[in-house]
Amino acid sequence: MKYALRTLWKDRGFAAMAVLSLAIGIGANTAIFSLVNGVLLRPLAYPDPHRLVALAITTPDFNQGAPLPINVAQLVEWRKRTQSFAGIGAYRNTTMSLSGDGRPELISGAQVSANFFDVLGIHPHLGRFFVDAEDHYGQHRVAILADSLWKRRFGGDPNVIGRKITVSGAPYIVVGVLPPDFEFPRQPSDMGRRLDGRMEMFRPLAYEPDDIVPHGGDLNYAAIARLRPSVSLERASHELTAVEAAIDSQMHEGVWHITPVITPLQQKLTGDVRQSLIVLMAAVGAVLLVLCVNLANLSLSRAAGRGREAAIRTALGASWWQLARHSLAESGVIAALGGGMGVLFAFAGMQKLLASAPIDMPRLNGVSIDVRVLLFALAISAATALVFGILPALRSASSGAPYETLKSTSYANAGGPSGLRLRNGLVALEVGLCATLLVTAGLFLSSFVHLISIPKGFDIERVLAVDVALPGAKYSSDADTTRFFETVLDQVRAMPGVESAAVSSYLPLRGESWVDIVGVENDSRPESQLPNANLRFISPDYFRTLHMPLRAGRDFQDPDRNHLTAIISQSLARKLWPNGDPIGRKLSDNGKAHDVVGVVGDARSTSLDKSPVDMLYLPLWQRPQNSSSILVRTAMDPKAIAAALRAAVWNIDSDIPVPEERTLAQIMSQSVARRRFQMTLVLLFALGALALAVFGTYGVVSYSVARRRSEIGIRLALGAGRTRVLLLVLRQGMTPVFVGLVAGALAAAAIGSYLSTLLFDVSPHDPVAFAITAAVLLTASALACWIPARRAASVNPLDAIRYE
Repeated sequence: MKYALRTLWKDRGFAAMAVLSLAIGIGANTAIFSLVNGVLLRPLAYPDPHRLVALAITTPDFNQGAPLPINVAQLVEWRKRTQSFAGIGAYRNTTMSLSGDGRPELISGAQVSANFFDVLGIHPHLGRFFVDAEDHYGQHRVAILADSLWKRRFGGDPNVIGRKITVSGAPYIVVGVLPPDFEFPRQPSDMGRRLDGRMEMFRPLAYEPDDIVPHGGDLNYAAIARLRPSVSLERASHELTAVEAAIDSQMHEGVWHITPVITPLQQKLTGDVRQSLIVLMAAVGAVLLVLCVNLANLSLSRAAGRGREAAIRTALGASWWQLARHSLAESGVIAALGGGMGVLFAFAGMQKLLASAPIDMPRLNGVSIDVRVLLFALAISAATALVFGILPALRSASSGAPYETLKSTSYANAGGPSGLRLRNGLVALEVGLCATLLVTAGLFLSSFVHLISIPKGFDIERVLAVDVALPGAKYSSDADTTRFFETVLDQVRAMPGVESAAVSSYLPLRGESWVDIVGVENDSRPESQLPNANLRFISPDYFRTLHMPLRAGRDFQDPDRNHLTAIISQSLARKLWPNGDPIGRKLSDNGKAHDVVGVVGDARSTSLDKSPVDMLYLPLWQRPQNSSSILVRTAMDPKAIAAALRAAVWNIDSDIPVPEERTLAQIMSQSVARRRFQMTLVLLFALGALALAVFGTYGVVSYSVARRRSEIGIRLALGAGRTRVLLLVLRQGMTPVFVGLVAGALAAAAIGSYLSTLLFDVSPHDPVAFAITAAVLLTASALACWIPARRAASVNPLDAIRYE
């Protein structure tokens, strides 16, 4: 080790470059692994997390067979009829206004069953959890606070238990505070409003007697269950399927074919991001491998340059192991220093990585550099030492007969043809890895560009949106709710620079919300064969505000208050009246007939990467929602009217919380945050691999030119033209590049099927991505070879021969 340190100190330039390169590579791998560890590998922070499962239902006749939430009746019946579960809990996302003792605040939270926290196996930090009686409406005015809300709003006061607070305009009693490390198991398929940030307040389900009568609607609750000890997933699934089949047969005469779906909770929570994180881990691992190959190539060159030293040591009695040990000691020192610096880089980079991660990525609270991550950093440091140190060590230990080496020329000391072939093979390997990464990055980039440029069906420019949650106790009637929103709209429309304003029960690109089965008058088909549509409750001018084109008919008007009207999307119109004009026809929703007064263009209202869903728009006054959003289109920067919009709401009711306003452009950006995060990181890793591959190619060609200086001088002295020498060096340098490019393209084509589910509107074998990758790699590599080739062509023959 002392000899290795002395040798590296003597060659400080190489040592510094190698340590810094490894620090960046190991740091990047450690940071990404900490993300993978925190999101995918770390067990859920509950007792016996392997026994926790997510429950859902599916039917081929609804929502294209996608998993659906359950209703309260199913929750109650499953509890009664099953023996496989120690408990079944349910919850639904919601927003709540918290007022009194400060400015009103909009809180993200959930309605949960009384046994929900018991199913998870956690204990309160203060107070208690809900009891069964509090699940019933009328006894539900109790609340549990998250630790963050308790500390932020109530200063961490332990006397908060038993205190009355005003939630959504009604008095509630605080009965408990959750522990600081509690992590809510929010599932990606949650129904209800899609919430941003942490969930900080919880209320009981508050169901009424009619809710527990088995029925097919109100599928609003995500369910979580705990398996009994020694009960397998398969056994629980068979039992629950049989129970649901009996319920379904009694209730629907078997027409819905409902099948329960049981999924391990950890798999359910991370299912949407698992594949993306695996791709990121593979990409950053490939960069580290390219880096190791690069360092191996440089180390081979150094070992070849020290061939005479190795021969002298062998002649003086050194064994092959002693020679190899010197080389491995050097690589070990470099890897240890690089690994230590890499962990420091990972600590520094973790904050930026988490800050740029999409807000809806699950389990980010648990991402940290823990013992497992440190062991991973130690393991990859040892692996890198072995990967880039083993070849130079073996090369030093098998340098051949000392006499032959000592009498050989510099070209032979460079390793001869076999040494050059080995270094060229390593160049081909790193170019192949780089090509695979570049193709992958090109596919993700092309996919992202297609996604954000696809026609959305509405215009996001210069539109401001703000969520408003009216207290249910204060705005208990439809008339009061409608009057509030219409008064706000009147004030907003009078503001300078406002072109139009409207209210919607749900913002675009925020996922699916209220889904109903719709039909036409006198339709004799069973419900399972009727189309389903997403509902939006909107005010007039909604389509004008979003620049959504009316294809037929008109917008809602004041005379429509006297009877039920509806506007439908083009896709729903084609399903209901494939050969007729829908205007003036009657549509059935929840047993009520609505006159269709307009048809609007299809829009990607749930997410950009999903096809437009069938939409049913009903007027705000028909079924006003206390939790709705105000949309304002302006002729200027929409943020300029944010303060005035907030003031307009508070002028009417100062107890209503108004969260931070967002533009539709920001909402769209957030909706594609996961894809942008993945695309950005893979692109950065690919560019890093490209730089390393080009540097490796340049290093090998430069080293070859330097070692063959006398040979090149002799060629020039014997009449070889400088152009011929230039082409000779270029051909030899580009040959491994071509080999690596072909191998990388084949590897990228092979993994295309795995990437296909992560791409949007792009084939995993997109010829454009492959062609651009080939052009970039060949151009960069040709430039890397051109510089030493020009140096070779400018060699003075007399100087080269005299030097030799």
